[in-house]
Amino acid sequence: MFADLVQQVDTAPLAGSVYTRQRDGIEYIYAKLPVGRDRLDRFIGKSGDPEAEAQAASLRRGGELARRRREIVSMLKGHKLAGPDRALGAALDAIAFAGLFKQGAVLVGTGAYMMFEPLVGSRLPAPTLMTGDLDLATAQMALTADPPERMEDVLRRADATYEGIPQLDPRQPSSRFRNAEGYLVDLLTPTRSRLDQNPIPLKALGAGAAPLQYLDWLIREPIPTVALWGSGIALQVPQPAKFAVHKLILAQRRDPANRHKRSKDLDQARALIDALLAYDRFAIEDTLVDARGKGRAGWAEPIARSLDEIGIQI
Repeated sequence: MFADLVQQVDTAPLAGSVYTRQRDGIEYIYAKLPVGRDRLDRFIGKSGDPEAEAQAASLRRGGELARRRREIVSMLKGHKLAGPDRALGAALDAIAFAGLFKQGAVLVGTGAYMMFEPLVGSRLPAPTLMTGDLDLATAQMALTADPPERMEDVLRRADATYEGIPQLDPRQPSSRFRNAEGYLVDLLTPTRSRLDQNPIPLKALGAGAAPLQYLDWLIREPIPTVALWGSGIALQVPQPAKFAVHKLILAQRRDPANRHKRSKDLDQARALIDALLAYDRFAIEDTLVDARGKGRAGWAEPIARSLDEIGIQI
């Protein structure tokens, strides 16, 4: 059922509620497009115009297909597959509508981990699924919305209270955004050199991205999936095996003030590795070989320490 949903979302036409308005005795076609928690008004064209009528018919068809997908999403969540809460779901929907996932953005962090259950064929422990933020990574400094707009405006379709958190240097662009409820959205990018600014400007989005080590490896060759929110949200996540190994490394790099995050890293890594050992052993074994081959101090040693802590030998 989930595989069918992924295929449907990938080929779905845009969904909208079509309506008409009279102006100066002429009837025009409009549509309301659901995005996040917002509804966008879009002008379609003059009633009777073949192109406008075709667009309206496509939007109506998209709306009907979206209603059917919502039923599938509801059934999957009824079978206890994990799905985003309202804050995460609305933000993902707004980001997807802006075309950022199609442009190469990758969902990382616990938001991505939440999407792994149908990909690894196993339930994941409920406490490891909890999150209060959204981490979005990109390797493309020219990442842009389609049509171009600021990241703050994209997120305000999810919640009108989103604002950029100012940097210590007010001249630098925000890489973190927060709504009135305290929900955070972080923009991340791989570290390229020790001279990288923090944040690195994403000029087309009017934002910045915080550079992080190991991120380039994590988000290379992401996989498409669907978030169980609304009628399904198409997005990209890292490969589950890479995510697990990345958590093994990250756990050993946490400072003492982040003990709770360190514990969560290890819990998520163990849950994924257990699932992969049962359902896709070669994926985790091959990924470990790849990661260990990249270096001893920064890769193989922290992996070994974390595996020892969680009691797994691979």
